[in-house]
Amino acid sequence: MPFRRAFDCLWCGTHHETRAPDDLEGWAQLCPVCVGRAGDNEFLRFRLRRALEERAAAARGDGAGAPRGDDP
Repeated sequence: MPFRRAFDCLWCGTHHETRAPDDLEGWAQLCPVCVGRAGDNEFLRFRLRRALEERAAAARGDGAGAPRGDDP
């Protein structure tokens, strides 16, 4: 999934806005509470792993997950 500055959490539905374009929450599209629960939930762990991969690819300039700002 691409980076999103503002989103509704994929797990709990809480609206969240990131502070910076490299915030992991924006790449995972999970609120900070759900990011903190990843150790107990396979879906949350999966989203965090993918978010880390996508953020790293964007940092390398692969273009696969470049930040798109407020795109829904």
